Amino acid sequence: MNLKNLIIYEAFARAYPGEKGKKFLSLEKDLERLKGMGINTVWLMPIHPTGVKERKGTLGSPYAIRDYYEIDPLIGTKEDFKNFVKRAHELNMYVLMDMVLNHAAVDNVLVKKHPEWFLRDESGNFARKVPDWSDIVDFDYSNGELREYMISMMKYWVEEFDVDGFRCDVAGLVPLDFWIQARKSLDPVKRLIWISETHDPYMYQAFDITYDYDGYYRFRDFIEGKNSLREYIDFLRMQDHIYPRGYIKMRFLENHDQPRVAKFISQESLMHWIAFLFTVKGVPLVHNGQEYGLKEDLDIFNEYTLPIPGEENKIFSLHRKLAHYRLKTNVFSDGEMIFIRNDQPERVISYLWRYKNRFILCVLNPLLENTSVTLDFSGIWESVCIHSKNVFNDDIVRVSVKNSRARIEVGREPLILSFVLY
Repeated sequence: MNLKNLIIYEAFARAYPGEKGKKFLSLEKDLERLKGMGINTVWLMPIHPTGVKERKGTLGSPYAIRDYYEIDPLIGTKEDFKNFVKRAHELNMYVLMDMVLNHAAVDNVLVKKHPEWFLRDESGNFARKVPDWSDIVDFDYSNGELREYMISMMKYWVEEFDVDGFRCDVAGLVPLDFWIQARKSLDPVKRLIWISETHDPYMYQAFDITYDYDGYYRFRDFIEGKNSLREYIDFLRMQDHIYPRGYIKMRFLENHDQPRVAKFISQESLMHWIAFLFTVKGVPLVHNGQEYGLKEDLDIFNEYTLPIPGEENKIFSLHRKLAHYRLKTNVFSDGEMIFIRNDQPERVISYLWRYKNRFILCVLNPLLENTSVTLDFSGIWESVCIHSKNVFNDDIVRVSVKNSRARIEVGREPLILSFVLY
């Protein structure tokens, strides 16, 4: 398993089209579409029953779990889930479950059965670290029995349903030593994929992949006009000095906690950011409906059906093209990526992948201003003539490097230049 090859799709089972109680069947049918799009990993948002007491909205947040050992009847049955995982494996796809272990619904079955497992305030009342999360109570991981319960529960879903890993919700609010303990216990059962919803460097002690929230917030600041493109890219450069060698970030343009990216930028600009998502270092996450450029935010509290279009569009086609390109090109999984300095950092992003004699040069222009940009290849090439193919539109592009500099015309389409040097 090469984790750098993952292309992850976030799926909200409860919001899938289809009859109540048969959502897994809809998801199972959708697997072939996702596989055809280049997705090889499906992360399911929580599939357990939600709490009733103090619930938010009509159906409640899937992150307020009532019973960790059951399936939400609105989604389907355990047999349906087994069939879904089995079909995914037949298609050589991984299935990740969402593990929400910091907190549970206020009417979780454990609240009455094991009240001593929960956090208390100074008055002895159930407590939570985030006051606004009024539909949940937090666990107290100083209790050894709670730890054993959670580890056994995770083993249950691996051993009985053959899931391939976990995306762990607000993992930073749970003690790191618990995650280390859980991983040591589960490693002998199966080699799992562990994703932490946090960007803290120390979480790599227990997790394979962490969220790129530190980068995402700077991306949002840029597209909302609060900071510059240069500031965003400079921060991504700095991540190499923050995180351990070989770190893997899950990159995203949106997710269920964040608004649809298509609400902020034009379709043409979005093409550049999709190109960035699939070619920058890390693993890409595609959020339910992002592949069509949906603008309507996901509603995780009320009855909601994803408005999936019946036909493909340009945005879907680009997701598919770049996902397949990423999968078939081992430069992304085995190579090294470096940002290339240019003379217009407020407008243009430039970076280079290299693996042996194979290269991919990306020059992106999300502000869509036609311009000529000079790239600085100091320390890489002094003089070289590059004949490349633009993966975005299949055009042939010639780049001449002299004195470690190259002048390139950039326009409204991304440049993803693939070439070999002998």
